[in-house]
Amino acid sequence: MSKKIKQKLPSLTLSIPAYNEEDNLGLVIKNTVTNAPKFLSDFEIIIINDGSKDKTGEIADLFAKKYRFIRVIHQENKGYGEAMLRGIKEARKEFVAYMPADGQFLIEDMKYCLPLMRDADLILGARGSRADYTVYRLFLSYTYLIILKILFGISFQDVNWLNIWRTKEVQKLKISSLGIFLLAEIVIRFQKKRLIVVEAPSNYRPRIGGKAKNAKPSIALRTLFDALRLWLRLKFQ
Repeated sequence: MSKKIKQKLPSLTLSIPAYNEEDNLGLVIKNTVTNAPKFLSDFEIIIINDGSKDKTGEIADLFAKKYRFIRVIHQENKGYGEAMLRGIKEARKEFVAYMPADGQFLIEDMKYCLPLMRDADLILGARGSRADYTVYRLFLSYTYLIILKILFGISFQDVNWLNIWRTKEVQKLKISSLGIFLLAEIVIRFQKKRLIVVEAPSNYRPRIGGKAKNAKPSIALRTLFDALRLWLRLKFQ
């Protein structure tokens, strides 16, 4: 990305919710600190330490002491949704993007999505192949997309991956879901407000370390419940 193009892009908050990610967080931050300036002229990093029991918080604090554009927020463990929403609430730049602490996508994987901030309100990154996914996880992912299409008319390839939101718009929303469905709910509410939602290719990387936390059957059932609850709320509103 040329310097001329980079200077024209809106500013961006990179929000990293982290729970027990000591194996991955340092590598993610190092990569972001090194490569974000290649794409963005104005950015900040917020790390939400969601009550980690390992050294995640200590690692985050070390980076915050070294770089003034990094902020760390420590909170009791409240789960995925609360950590995600806290990062959105604390964002100070024109756009805010969720970045996973496990390194499954990095700032360079946003290169096709970032230029779309000029004209869109929400940019979705669509994953390619997912080599480390089991048949079960692939089944969950594609079944989820079918459910979203049936209930809400969403036809995007991917809603649970890279999300870049216009900050002033996403901060206005009252989100009811605190689970995996949170990302889809934001897409639904953006579309309901007739905001511009677009999609671009992104990349998927296998986890550097640790275990995936969102493939449990109980989480899949909660996600289905949240989707049905929002559908009923919008239908009878």
